[in-house]
Amino acid sequence: MAKMDEIMEVLTQEISGFNKSIGKLEELSEKFKNLKVKTDTSKLEFRLDDFMKAQKLTKDSYEDRMELVLKKIEKSRWTPKWEVAVIYIVMCLNTIAFSYLGYYFVNYEQKKEAEIFKVKKESLGKAKGYFDDHPIINKDFERWAKRKDSVPNQE
Repeated sequence: MAKMDEIMEVLTQEISGFNKSIGKLEELSEKFKNLKVKTDTSKLEFRLDDFMKAQKLTKDSYEDRMELVLKKIEKSRWTPKWEVAVIYIVMCLNTIAFSYLGYYFVNYEQKKEAEIFKVKKESLGKAKGYFDDHPIINKDFERWAKRKDSVPNQE
């Protein structure tokens, strides 16, 4: 039983200590309820303003540099505009010249063939009278012309 009394005594002391702690917590709780905390963000706002100004200056600086680079890129082309214009003009003149020369030589060949046909016709017309007068020579000429046409040109 003595042990039981000791345990009861210790428990009583613990309960009284616990009650004292609760009392202190209630006092502190009342103090915190009545306590008004004033937040002062002026220093933080000042620093944030400084940071924002520095960021704006940096951004403006980058934008100016970017504009300068873009202007330089636009000015520095592979070939100047006047050189491109000259190249187009030369190409057009070459096209016109080659077209004219092609047309000229096609017509020249056609005219040449027409002249050759005309000369052959005239010469055959003159020779026809001769061949009509000499039929044996005409037959020999026709054989010779066939043989000449059938043998490929070996020159």
